[in-house]
Amino acid sequence: MPLMLVGGIRAIETAERLVASQVTDYISLCRPLIREPALVNRWKSGDRRPATCVSDSGCFTPGFENKGVSCVVEERERRRTASGHPTE
Repeated sequence: MPLMLVGGIRAIETAERLVASQVTDYISLCRPLIREPALVNRWKSGDRRPATCVSDSGCFTPGFENKGVSCVVEERERRRTASGHPTE
């Protein structure tokens, strides 16, 4: 029976290792694709940096407000920088 691993995979190397070692047959991505819809294409093009998802589940907050699911990290970072407190 095929097995799909869900949650916490942010690096292509980790996904490849898990599949190659037969820990799982498939890798599921959710939040990383909300933050970076073209993540898989980026990896396929040779840019193997880990996903930029910070796994804070903030992407679900707009959904609870009937605004759809979207990454809120960039907006949060813009507000921090504009306020003069980029590290808060």
